[in-house]
Amino acid sequence: MPRSAFFSKETIAAAGLEIIRNQGVDALTARALSKQLGCSLSPIFTVFKDMDEIHAAVRQAAAALFSDYVKDILDFQPAFKDYGMRLIRFAKQERNIFQLFFERGNSLLENAPATALNCLDEIKESYQLTDEQVLILYRQLWAFTCGIAVLATQSPDDYPEELISEMISTQFISTLSFLKSGRPVKNVTPHLKVEGEKTIIDLG
Repeated sequence: MPRSAFFSKETIAAAGLEIIRNQGVDALTARALSKQLGCSLSPIFTVFKDMDEIHAAVRQAAAALFSDYVKDILDFQPAFKDYGMRLIRFAKQERNIFQLFFERGNSLLENAPATALNCLDEIKESYQLTDEQVLILYRQLWAFTCGIAVLATQSPDDYPEELISEMISTQFISTLSFLKSGRPVKNVTPHLKVEGEKTIIDLG
């Protein structure tokens, strides 16, 4: 008969997440996990087949942690901006865990915005946007906010709350104003500069 497990999957995943929180993503190894739990490897691999399964469970635990962090976002106004502010705040507070969001094809960031997408319904109605316009707005703001979050994990003091708020507001207003103008996007492709050519982009 197989040996009984001493720990649940949730307990092991939580221990793995704690290792990453304190020591970084690369610190999560079988040996580190057994030390964190105070057991041999046997109970761990009675529950999980291998380290790939453990890493997957830890990523799910990280996603659940962030989901809980933004669970009441729709109680705030504007919800979409507060979501972005919280994402950056989470990145600054949980730098090592936030790194998990960018592992293995960005999978966590592809799933995490479910709550953010719910905020867009309000924006769509408030500003009379089409589905296409809302998608453009979402992509611009999501990529912009994730970029700030990454930078803020490297230099937290360079990105205080007030500055982050101003940056997100500027990006939101700029994108929204462009969308409401009805002008098409001018996709400028970089090319070898011709002598005397001006670098000014036609904004008309």
